[in-house]
Amino acid sequence: MGLLRFAMEATKAEDAPGNSELGPMDEERRKFLEEALKSLTVDVAQVLQSAIKVLTDSEKMSSIQLGDDLPEDVQTAFNNIMEFIDDIDIANDFPKLGGFAIFPICYGSENEIVRAKASGVLAELCQNNPQCQALALESGVLNVLLHLANTETGTALAKCIMAISCATREFEPACKELTAQGGCETLANVLKCSDSAARTKAAFLIQYLCHHHAEAKEKFIQQNLVKVIIEQIKSGRDDNSEHLLSVLESLLEGLDPTVVQQCRDPCLDLKNVLENHLNHPDLQDDTFMEEKEYCQAILKVFNNFPQSEVDSNEVDR
Repeated sequence: MGLLRFAMEATKAEDAPGNSELGPMDEERRKFLEEALKSLTVDVAQVLQSAIKVLTDSEKMSSIQLGDDLPEDVQTAFNNIMEFIDDIDIANDFPKLGGFAIFPICYGSENEIVRAKASGVLAELCQNNPQCQALALESGVLNVLLHLANTETGTALAKCIMAISCATREFEPACKELTAQGGCETLANVLKCSDSAARTKAAFLIQYLCHHHAEAKEKFIQQNLVKVIIEQIKSGRDDNSEHLLSVLESLLEGLDPTVVQQCRDPCLDLKNVLENHLNHPDLQDDTFMEEKEYCQAILKVFNNFPQSEVDSNEVDR
């Protein structure tokens, strides 16, 4: 009744300024306020069920063509879902309402906005939520995402990588599935794409995997991810440079001999690349301190491992 009392006080104050005492409320005013309060009450389950009904309407969803804007009811459905599923209890109720049925339909759409919106929903559901992470794995949605990441571009790719990241981080079974299904190769390829947001999200997930999942780190080493990163750094500094350097430092943790060899490959000229990077105008103050520290930490490899120890013929495993 706290909200009702507040409304009563506000109404009383409007009618009689300066008088804060509550007096009897007539029946008409009481009914008006009760109806007003009812109008503020949202049946979350009903809202979600209505949204799910729209997004699982195969005929409607398949009618949204490549390049089309989303119909108003479809946009509203996505918005309504996103409005509530940041609450973990509601996120866990979403599959019970049949919510995971939206993913096969939305990911089967030729419209990139539909797919991107679906990835946004999945990312929100799975973030720090083992229950939904398990469902994403068991239902095959994670494998769908790993497949889509090879063909998506732009915002749809960035959202796809974000969903993969949220579905796997801190959930070991999903990390294992990602590694087994070629996800490491996919993430390495994303580092070479033109979309900055996608590259940042891929770098973030790669760094996590290097720190927490040894099998994935071994895959990245086998792919010579070092070479991919150095080629990106060579192409010029941008907003992704710090993230790429953080991945390179993660690969070097433990000083795996193969990674050290890859870094010392004369063809990559990593030492000069990093020294030139440190001389970039953007790095001449403390604004990008972490980026500078990554460079300096990686350069220590060249002081600790003389070139004579490197067999350049064994750079690639």
